[in-house]
Parts: sequence; structure tokens; C-alpha cells
Amino acid sequence: HLTGDIHAITAANNLLAAAIDARIFHEATQSDKALWNRLVPLKKGKRDFSKVQLGRLQRLGITKITPTDLTEDEINLFVRLNIDPSTITWQRVVDTNDRFLRKITIGQSSTEKGFTRECQFDITVASEIMAVLALCTDLADMRKRLGRMVVAADKNANPVMADDLGIGGALTVLMKDAIRPNLMQSLEGTPVLVHAGP
Repeated sequence: HLTGDIHAITAANNLLAAAIDARIFHEATQSDKALWNRLVPLKKGKRDFSKVQLGRLQRLGITKITPTDLTEDEINLFVRLNIDPSTITWQRVVDTNDRFLRKITIGQSSTEKGFTRECQFDITVASEIMAVLALCTDLADMRKRLGRMVVAADKNANPVMADDLGIGGALTVLMKDAIRPNLMQSLEGTPVLVHAGP
């Protein structure tokens, strides 16, 4: 498995893919109040926005920073990404070129309540996360780039990013060790730095 970087990319990529489908499912089956309670839970009798959530509010044009100040309409805007499934560009990945995974149907389990859609598997090195790994300059830059990846559009054709789903930080944790080049040895015994992929 050489460096293990591809495994990290696979894990991060597929976490994001799972988060997209889970968010669509929860938005279709839960009220605004239930989503609000999950996204901004009460902790010691108080609700607080995370830094990522404050960024989402800013992108929505909402200048309030205290959860209790939001109106019902603003809460609706905040908790619902309203992802248009036909615009999802983020695919699951696997490090095997398996032609029978090029077009699949997900969500067929009875627990998914009929929320099926067609998607596909790509090879891991085709993931945008591989490009982020190759281009980032440090961990902070990686975090910013991962959070800004566009994964779909909402029903008003606005871009939906990884940070809108709130998992840019989790992606960074999965990728934090892959940012360091790997010192290896060539057949001739000379040192070689191996980093990223094709």
C-alpha cells in the first residue's frame, strides 16, 4: 500500500459523499425544528454557532451571530441546503478500476424510505481531494480548500460546498498526515520523496 495517502483520500471522499446523501435524506424527512436542534444543539442551556456555521450564515446574507436572534425564515434558510440531486457532481471513489461500478443505484434499502438515485464510482486519484492534496501549501490552506469544494447546487442553482455540510474539518483530520511527503528509497538506494498521486 506504499504511503497510505490514497486510503486517506478514499476515506475523506466517501465521507463527503455519504454526508451529501444523508443531508438530503434528513431534510426530506425532518422538520426545520428537528434539523435546527441537530445542527445547533443546546449545550448547558445555550445554543452557539460554530465558525463554519457563521460562514454559512454570511454566505446566505444573514448578519446575525446569535442563534436566538434568527427568524423562522432565516432558520429555514440556514438548516436546509435544498440540494438538487440531479446536480450532485461528487462521486464515491474506490482504488480499483471496476467497470461494473461506473453506474450504480444507491438508497435501495427499506430504511432509506425510497430515496434512491443513480450515481457512480470513480477511481480515487480522480477525486478533487487528490488535487487539493497536491496543491495545498500547508494544513490551513488544505482546510480552506477542502471546505470550498463545490459538491452540488441547490434548487436555486447556488453552489453547495463541503463547509455547507459542516464536514470540512473532518476531511482535514482524515487528510492531515497525507500532507507530509513520504521519504522512500529508490532501487539504487537514493532517497526519494513521494507525495500525492497522478
